[in-house]
Amino acid sequence: MTPLSVQTLAMAIQAVDAEIRRIKSAVDGDLAELEPGDQELLLAFSQAAAELKAAYLELRLTAPGAPPYEQLVGKG
Repeated sequence: MTPLSVQTLAMAIQAVDAEIRRIKSAVDGDLAELEPGDQELLLAFSQAAAELKAAYLELRLTAPGAPPYEQLVGKG
């Protein structure tokens, strides 16, 4: 597998986070109101976010100038 740059990984994290926030905001945070398909989509994005976070934290060990993970994602 081709290694990803810190910048590419950061952009992927931000894109996935934005999609998670979009899905949640569509129901004002009341996840019980999501349609089953949207619940599955949210789960898939959440799992991707967890994998991306782990990869970023590992990569950040060798890229000291990379911003902290918390700066890449929205609050809440």
